[in-house]
Amino acid sequence: MDHLLQLILNSIKTHGLISMFFGGFVEQIIVPIPSPIITMAGGAFLIEHLRFSLRTIWEIFTKVSVPYSIGATIGTGMVFFIAYYGGKPLVDKFGKYIGVSWHLIEKISTDFKKTIADEVFILVACTIPVVPVSLITAFSGAIKVKPPKFFLLVFLALLLRATILGFVGFQMGEAFMGLANGLDKIESLLTVFGAGLILGFLFFKREKWLKKNS
Repeated sequence: MDHLLQLILNSIKTHGLISMFFGGFVEQIIVPIPSPIITMAGGAFLIEHLRFSLRTIWEIFTKVSVPYSIGATIGTGMVFFIAYYGGKPLVDKFGKYIGVSWHLIEKISTDFKKTIADEVFILVACTIPVVPVSLITAFSGAIKVKPPKFFLLVFLALLLRATILGFVGFQMGEAFMGLANGLDKIESLLTVFGAGLILGFLFFKREKWLKKNS
């Protein structure tokens, strides 16, 4: 895995935008790759380290954020559609242990798609640099968020996320690797925390649905 990551980082130095696209794609389907590293590397390697200006942000956006976000959004499709089409057997098998049935998730998904707050949940969660996008992607697929809506939300969130991390990489230069490795450790902890949040969200929706239909 370290060899693959080093290969991607070296490729970013030499191939720029194409490698940002490829790195974003691979990052979403190979979870052990730390999600902050690709975009921080783009900011460190692809942006000229001159005095900060509005042009700096524009270069980060065009050279890092856009190609990365397109690749990463395509990459999330694999996780999303596996959960979208294959979620039912998993819920039927393990749902009884957490008090959630597939029938309940179908009811919840109808309610989920009706509220702006629920869409904001996806947008904000994917924007936070240390929250694993794959976790939100799997959740969104399992509860049947409409694919066009999900991919638009995740693309916008990844654009902002990549711009933030690209700017951090620009500021730090090649020293970004130390911080990126630290973020990776935080990200592992937040994977567990994020799973708890999603389960809590499901239980909240479960209680709301039960009251509405009792």
